[in-house]
Amino acid sequence: MPLLLCALPAQAQPRIGVGLDLFTENSHLTGEQAINLSRRDESFDYGSTSVLSATLTMTVPAPFARERARLGGGVRLFGNYGTENEGKLFGLGLLNQAFVSGEYGLPVADRMEALVGLRGGLTLLLPGREFSDEIDRLQDDGVSVWSLPRVGWLLGMSLGARRRMSEKIFLRADLAGQFEKLYLFSTSQKIDGIQFDKNWDTFGLRLGLTLGAEFSL
Repeated sequence: MPLLLCALPAQAQPRIGVGLDLFTENSHLTGEQAINLSRRDESFDYGSTSVLSATLTMTVPAPFARERARLGGGVRLFGNYGTENEGKLFGLGLLNQAFVSGEYGLPVADRMEALVGLRGGLTLLLPGREFSDEIDRLQDDGVSVWSLPRVGWLLGMSLGARRRMSEKIFLRADLAGQFEKLYLFSTSQKIDGIQFDKNWDTFGLRLGLTLGAEFSL
């Protein structure tokens, strides 16, 4: 297998990619808590308190247009993800993403390609900090909420450029936009004859610049 990979041109070989993402976001938490007929709106707009994340990818040539199109997948790690609303911090926990992706490269100059890409996948939040405290508070009050990771989805696209530095090394930069939704609470139950409901979910747009490198195997 190593001999076979060496015999393939760099464009046709699998690639490992690493990237550092600088981002900003505009998100909204839609939340409501109800006890019998009394309802409290807990919604607010927010932005992330962090501006950096890291991405690891692996891609292979697509079955179609093998010299230009690539398919693959990857993970994106945000670390401790939190919000700031009216000067108050609210930590949600460890945010991670797993996605599949596709991209098409068009030559524009010597060793340079213009890129357009799409990605979609799942978001996984490991509860922590203030969000974990809220879960513990509800559990202490007898509410059946889980401490398990919360899930969601993501969908995004990117425009970028890639330069071949050698047969095995490529540098790239991408501007990306991504929609993301997370499901945090969806609870409806009776506690000692009292109806209790709590629903939280988030939806936002994340814009960013990714600087990275790819290495042919």
